[in-house]
Amino acid sequence: MFKKECFGTKLRQTRKDHKLSQFDFVSQLANSHKEFTGLSQTTLSLWENGKREPSFLRRIAIARFFAEGYEMSEQEKKSVSKTKATEVGARPSFYPVSITDIVVIDYTRLSEKQADVVSKGHEHFYNEPLVETMTAFPESHYSVSLLMNENAIVGHYISNNAGLIVSFCFLDNSVAARMVLDLDGKFSSVILPTRTPAIASFFQDLHFEPYPTKSRVKFYKGSLKDLYQNPFFKDLLNNNADLVRFSKAQKG
Repeated sequence: MFKKECFGTKLRQTRKDHKLSQFDFVSQLANSHKEFTGLSQTTLSLWENGKREPSFLRRIAIARFFAEGYEMSEQEKKSVSKTKATEVGARPSFYPVSITDIVVIDYTRLSEKQADVVSKGHEHFYNEPLVETMTAFPESHYSVSLLMNENAIVGHYISNNAGLIVSFCFLDNSVAARMVLDLDGKFSSVILPTRTPAIASFFQDLHFEPYPTKSRVKFYKGSLKDLYQNPFFKDLLNNNADLVRFSKAQKG
């Protein structure tokens, strides 16, 4: 586990355990998160030799890059606790949600009950009626993917053939992870809606670019493959939102 004390020593050993050269490690960090844009091998060497200390945010991010924990000092815990009120999105459900089926249907062929659940879910998630979000884009043919738990809809996304996702709603993070898996391979790049300012900021950190529309919902465009392989996105899907919250707090 990483911690502030002897961070450089732990970093050097972990990097070598993963068979990453300094060049490869620096490149992968920069490609995964904007916080590391411009990071040089010289700076990395200074970190690893204990001659310079990365910021708290970078220390947490590096630990999460390697899918390892970070043992916080009391002062660091206080810094993170101040960000707990920052809304990220859906939280893990107390009861596990299993997906028994994924039903794909033309948007115009939704049953009255399905359309009602999808519309209400979207408005609850994004504080904007679904029809208003959809009219912010040129007219298109949309399919709806319904994630089912027996006869109950526990998540949905609405997409066209060009990778525009106008709605992405889920009961908890495990459903969101399954939805991302379902999207993987369908599109090379996607335009995705974001629910909260913290998630919007996070998508920019992961090199997604703002996609302007007339909708009140903030959309971002980027590579789905890169997103799916990004260690920081995987970390979020594993219900670790501290990095997202702390990064947003740093920006204000």
